[in-house]
Amino acid sequence: MSGTAGTGAGGSGAGQHATYDGASDRPPRSRRPSTSSVGSHGSHRSQGGSTPGPSTRSRAGSQTGQSPSKQSTRGSGSSQKGGFANPLGYDPGKEDRPKPSPIELLSKRVDLPADAFIDLEKGGTPFTKRPECPRFGKPIQVKLNVFPILEWTGQDIYQYDFNVQGNKNDSRALVQKCWASRPVQDYLGTHGGKWLYDGNKLAWSSKPIERNEARFSVDLDALKGKTPVGKSRAFSCQLKQTAIVRLAYLREYLMGKIPWDTHVLECMNFLDHCLRQWPSENLILIRRNFYPKDFTNVPLATYCEAHRGFYSAIRLSDSIHRRGSEIALRMMQCHKKEWRDWRMNNMIGELMPIIKKDKAGKECYLQSDAFALLRRFLSLRFHVNHRGKMVQPATYKIKRILWHPHFGSRGATSKNVKFTKKFKDGSSKELSVWDHYFEAYQIRLRWPDLPILESTRGDFFPMEVCNVAEFQRYPFRLDPSQTQNMLKFAVSRPQQRKGYIEKGINEFNWKGDPYLKAFGIKIADQMADTPAQLLDSPTIVFGNQKHNPGTSGRWNLQGKKFLEPNKKTLSAWAFIKCGNSCQFNDLELFAHRFSINYRNHGGRVVNPAHVLEIFHDVGSYGEICNVAFQKTCEHFKTKNPDMLIFVVESMNQLVYERIKKNMDCRFNCPSQVLNGGHIVKRAEQYMSNVSMKVNAKLGGITSKVDGRNPDVSRFFNGPTMIIGLDVSHASPGSSAPSMAAMTVSMDKHAAKYAASCEVNGWRVEILDAVTTHKVFTPMLKHWIQVNGVSPVHVYLLRDGVAEGQFHHVIDREVKELRRIFREQNAGQPKFTVIIATKRHHIRFFPNHGDRASGDRFDNPLPGTLVEHVATHPHHWDFYMCSHVAIQGTARPVHYQVIYDEMGVPPRVLQEMLYQHCYQYCRSTTPVSLHPAVYYAHLASQRARSHENIESSAKELPIVKAGFPFRKDDEEIYSGPRPIEPVPLIPMKNQDTPEGQQTFLETSMWFV
Repeated sequence: MSGTAGTGAGGSGAGQHATYDGASDRPPRSRRPSTSSVGSHGSHRSQGGSTPGPSTRSRAGSQTGQSPSKQSTRGSGSSQKGGFANPLGYDPGKEDRPKPSPIELLSKRVDLPADAFIDLEKGGTPFTKRPECPRFGKPIQVKLNVFPILEWTGQDIYQYDFNVQGNKNDSRALVQKCWASRPVQDYLGTHGGKWLYDGNKLAWSSKPIERNEARFSVDLDALKGKTPVGKSRAFSCQLKQTAIVRLAYLREYLMGKIPWDTHVLECMNFLDHCLRQWPSENLILIRRNFYPKDFTNVPLATYCEAHRGFYSAIRLSDSIHRRGSEIALRMMQCHKKEWRDWRMNNMIGELMPIIKKDKAGKECYLQSDAFALLRRFLSLRFHVNHRGKMVQPATYKIKRILWHPHFGSRGATSKNVKFTKKFKDGSSKELSVWDHYFEAYQIRLRWPDLPILESTRGDFFPMEVCNVAEFQRYPFRLDPSQTQNMLKFAVSRPQQRKGYIEKGINEFNWKGDPYLKAFGIKIADQMADTPAQLLDSPTIVFGNQKHNPGTSGRWNLQGKKFLEPNKKTLSAWAFIKCGNSCQFNDLELFAHRFSINYRNHGGRVVNPAHVLEIFHDVGSYGEICNVAFQKTCEHFKTKNPDMLIFVVESMNQLVYERIKKNMDCRFNCPSQVLNGGHIVKRAEQYMSNVSMKVNAKLGGITSKVDGRNPDVSRFFNGPTMIIGLDVSHASPGSSAPSMAAMTVSMDKHAAKYAASCEVNGWRVEILDAVTTHKVFTPMLKHWIQVNGVSPVHVYLLRDGVAEGQFHHVIDREVKELRRIFREQNAGQPKFTVIIATKRHHIRFFPNHGDRASGDRFDNPLPGTLVEHVATHPHHWDFYMCSHVAIQGTARPVHYQVIYDEMGVPPRVLQEMLYQHCYQYCRSTTPVSLHPAVYYAHLASQRARSHENIESSAKELPIVKAGFPFRKDDEEIYSGPRPIEPVPLIPMKNQDTPEGQQTFLETSMWFV
């Protein structure tokens, strides 16, 4: 076993963890299997100020100042139909929510290996075991941010359940209060040795207690010196031994002597909690990440800041309070340029509903853009600090922001949201929220027209009395300037990152950890050294020469011709100047120089490009595309141009998607979008980079890796297909569906790919059967047509799958692919399934100044392969760094071979994965991830522009006509909730010749 000190996920290996300012009250969720310690340097984004103290969850009655409750609201202001729709998290077509299995519940707290999720006795598919991996590369040594567990106890560890009778709502907070009560703690102090508590219902002790059971009576009111009023707060508690944890089981599993079972699970669960307990008492814990209070932080915006922290996990292995209204205003000011000068009155006006008329002429109310942005507040924790609430303020969580058409043109505000207030004498009175705060606290709300927040307890609060709790996770996408600031803060070179990790190890203080000492666990405080291999770099074949970049990982295109020029010649093509993106004569000169550059690389250019100037007064970008298409057709006297190249003022994502949506789905014409800032410079390298993209989109191939025979791939023994598959999900708060993208290699060298995309439900990771047939069947037919044979071997490279879903990839996705092969009479190829993951915390650290294993920044050289220490003891996995880090610390890719019918030799597979990274069509460096998966990423991002919604709807964080719905939202959105997401707009046009349409669909349109 070993521990790893990893880094958070982010660009170039830099960690980014998104947080609001506030310590999380939820258990940390894990992603990776673990049985060793991981302390990692990373950073996060937060909103608000400093960290709060312990929060109280007691609830006062309305007579003593309770906030208005949802259950007591009346009339049209009822909130049961108001607010945003919360994500369901399950298939809306099914009536009942699926019940999670015990393993799924435990995996939210403990990192589990993939074999914990399959049952071989019920027909589960076993994962591929690690084969004998011969060493074929140059032997080197690197350090990993892994810290081995040197010693672990041979003593028995006693596991207990802590149950509270009368806990009808299964309240975790109630269980914690009873555990922390004086009767329980007094008993634990004298019985059982050292105690470890998981914050819920599990506890461990280093020694047994008498009769293996203890009972307590806990009166929470009496302990606080309160006189019981109404419902009794006296509870009976039971502490009962349920298991004896013997870490010898874990040792046997690591040695391969026993399979995975519940005993191993108990060992991992205990070690995980034991490792995190002491740091969580001294550091700020958010999920798996720890943050010292005195560490550096930088502001990313006026409402958001970044903090540097550490990640820690077990691995199996051989600030100031901010009012909610102030945070909302600052968030609005940063969201759009035209909102920068807003004041509170501006924001209030924009938060009010938009009044529109439906087809019948009846007025209806819709949420404004500004109100939709408030969705980012959902699940945010806050305190109420005002007169009467200054001492030990309770902590609440936002369930929704009240909104409903019934509230009228001003929306749900403190003056029109009413509730019934009951008094002790049995009388009641209807009050508005505004009246309640005036009568109970003598507070005149300054901004009565701000929206009302509803807490998870059903209480209503005016936004201006709510203070955002500090240090809470901020999960939303940063704007460009915030991203730039984040990268400057998060990106660090290897030696600097190593220093951060070492400082984090000091913060964890494993040597002084009383829990580790009590249970006999000792962890090394130095990074683990591991033997690694440096694979030989390939020779790259171009159309007129070969080049071997060696360990530099870089080359240029000067004097090089593309391996295959564009199959579709540039006869009718144009450059379009959009608005004031550049000077017209600069574009004419750029177009001329670009033609020369492309020809020098072997490009087939028949006619000079037509240069157009189209201003924004013609209309939207859809109309600009239409005018450009028609004028190009008129100029070249054709019905279908070969390519249109648009020059825009800035690479705005919305502008880019509008152009691509029109050119792909409306005109079926290849297109390229350029930034006007590059037109004046006319840099040769930039034009060569654009030439690579243009060549790929028109059917050409940039280069390939050299082989023994120019007509046969060195890695394939027969007709072989490589499939890349990725499912991307919309950002938090968005109602957009998940997007499945599949890429398929189309030539014998796997240098050219086709791609197909389709929606895949809402936040569904595994490809469903209908989507699989829709995206793969046409590409299989084309593959057979182009190659004249069916594949005998298929590599499936899958991205973005957690260990708990590995068996679904085999049992569902591969099963459907096999079905399609049978339906198309395409034989029965053998499958090799590989999971490629970049979201992990392992980093390589070559010895400082060692040029045999690292570059001048001490990043690992391209081709560095690690198969030990950080890998699974039985499964076939390895880490590979195939690229050169431009900035920061290089992040290797974790490849896990979960299924291999073909029995591919390890050397062949590993060299193929590495050397194919040199075949990426639009780069002069090897990429970090196999191109099949990389292209799938690009295709899924591009497919967002093919969504069947109006482009203007993408400006909103929530699509008004989209998913998810609750039953009581149907009236709001006028219509039944959808069972299936709307399919993407196909790249088809009845006026486009069939040959050109097929060419577009099977070319690399997505690069």
